[in-house]
Amino acid sequence: MNNKRWYDTDPAVSAAIAKLEQAENYIQTRCADFIIDKLKDFDFNIEMSLDDQYDYITRRWYDKNIKVSHAMEYLKNSPDEIKRQLALEIIEICRLQS
Repeated sequence: MNNKRWYDTDPAVSAAIAKLEQAENYIQTRCADFIIDKLKDFDFNIEMSLDDQYDYITRRWYDKNIKVSHAMEYLKNSPDEIKRQLALEIIEICRLQS
């Protein structure tokens, strides 16, 4: 069966998303800012149409906050090695904030 969520392909990314889901709203927003700030400086092109971004609005936990939703789309579309690096940093941010 191959219907894994995009973040379940890497254990570190999966753990980071799980921690983020359980975090307080202000931590989620802080991590979203962190993700967006990190990824906007990379040289890859992430194209997100409004249709793509809001296709499943409010179905996923992170769609309740537009900034977090935007950050998750950036993370989802980033290269695997960058996704993993950011995941490890997100885990650390969540650990320090709890």
